[in-house]
Amino acid sequence: MKKLVLSLSLTIGLGAVQAAQAQAVFLIGRLVGIGVGAAVNASRTPKSAPVVEQQPASEVAAAPQALVMQRTPADKLPKRASEQIMALEAQLEQCHAAMLASPTAVVCTAEQRTAIQQAALSVARAKSDWSLQPYQQEMAYYLAEDARRQPAPTPPAPAK
Repeated sequence: MKKLVLSLSLTIGLGAVQAAQAQAVFLIGRLVGIGVGAAVNASRTPKSAPVVEQQPASEVAAAPQALVMQRTPADKLPKRASEQIMALEAQLEQCHAAMLASPTAVVCTAEQRTAIQQAALSVARAKSDWSLQPYQQEMAYYLAEDARRQPAPTPPAPAK
């Protein structure tokens, strides 16, 4: 009887882990897809585009206020995944602080993006029914902001 109960609980537990991994793989795939899409769109700007005036730093710094960020109060966090959710929100907060700090600097480094993906994966594993969509939208905003901040590639000098 003990073996039957043990094998049944092990099977159910592995099924939950697979569901969490599937959600995390979907999240990582979406984040990568959004980043690639933003980079492709940024590279498709017409070469004969009119010169756009640089926005003053005060306007650039004011732009992120339109970003809607989800931060869950500590008393509303589920007990099972509270540490993982707080870690994910802390990683996103670092990107937000970097975006506000400089109008031209990189918002999220590759290491930060990897850390955010790992944090989202750990949230999905700990609590598979927790909605990660607001965090995905926030990360997509940061990726788009990074793409916007990258300087346009300079065309090669004409050969003489």
